[in-house]
Amino acid sequence: MAKRAERNGVARHEGDATQFALDPVLTAAWLYYEEGLKQDEIAARFGISRATVFNLLQKARDEGAVSVSIDVARIGALRLAQRLCQATGVAECYIVPAIGNDRPVTERIGALGARVLERRITPQSVLGVAWGRTVMALSQTLAALHLPGTSIAQITGSAIGTYDFSPELCTSNIAVKVGGRCVNMLAPGIVSSADVKRLLMAEPIVAQHFALLRGCDITLFGVTDLGEGTSLMHSGFMTEPTLADYRAHGAVGFVSGYFFDKEGRPVLTDLDARHLSMPREDFLAVPTRICVGGGPSKIAAIAAMLRGGYANVLVTDETTARAVLATFDGRAGAI
Repeated sequence: MAKRAERNGVARHEGDATQFALDPVLTAAWLYYEEGLKQDEIAARFGISRATVFNLLQKARDEGAVSVSIDVARIGALRLAQRLCQATGVAECYIVPAIGNDRPVTERIGALGARVLERRITPQSVLGVAWGRTVMALSQTLAALHLPGTSIAQITGSAIGTYDFSPELCTSNIAVKVGGRCVNMLAPGIVSSADVKRLLMAEPIVAQHFALLRGCDITLFGVTDLGEGTSLMHSGFMTEPTLADYRAHGAVGFVSGYFFDKEGRPVLTDLDARHLSMPREDFLAVPTRICVGGGPSKIAAIAAMLRGGYANVLVTDETTARAVLATFDGRAGAI
């Protein structure tokens, strides 16, 4: 029979220390989530600090030993989300509460977006992915799935840049987490002339890529504003003169290769004849179009994007949701 000892009023077994030494992360997670012990009790049992227990539980979540599931359907049923759906025509809306930790809003939206995507993607899905900071944040918090039959395909062409949310990286990150096939677009996002674009589009490997995109059942994308801090310029994807030209034509936002004005109508310039991205008509035909994005600078762009019907599933934060709703209601403080 195993001997027992008392430490700070908590019974300890000789075998406890051995089990803890073999796998402290899994042992702490099991005792906390399955056995219902408090963090103080686990700390006392193993003679460690409460902070150490907290770090072990965090590591268990990070490593995938523990999966905490939130019913996102209930988040979509919140009154603010329902009002935004009614006002904008978007089919589903999921909103990160204003009260939370000090993580950047992109990371918080990305985490909720990951939960939404996990519910929608299937073993046969073809998921089209556009790049962006929030899409990258989503890819980093996506649960490990085993869906080898899925295809994760890049929506827009590539660009030379040092940023850490490139089209290739967003696509490959999600493919790794999902366990599916990664299909990067083997072509630049912007070419030197319309003739070069036509030649590239005729190449079999590029034509096959766009044929795959026409079979998408889900697209995932962020939304970009055209202000001074826009990622379009800082990523190296476009130049300031190019963006100034779009702004001069009334553009207020950008998603997945498409510029649009405040009413969501397409804004075209000479660049569009040189830009390789999923054709707009194909994009709008995708059954599930998930937009993840938020923050003060993107309010006008998100409102216009919704007017244009680019997304039918929106994942955003509470402050942005209220501001977007106010632009549709014509008054502040609608909720």
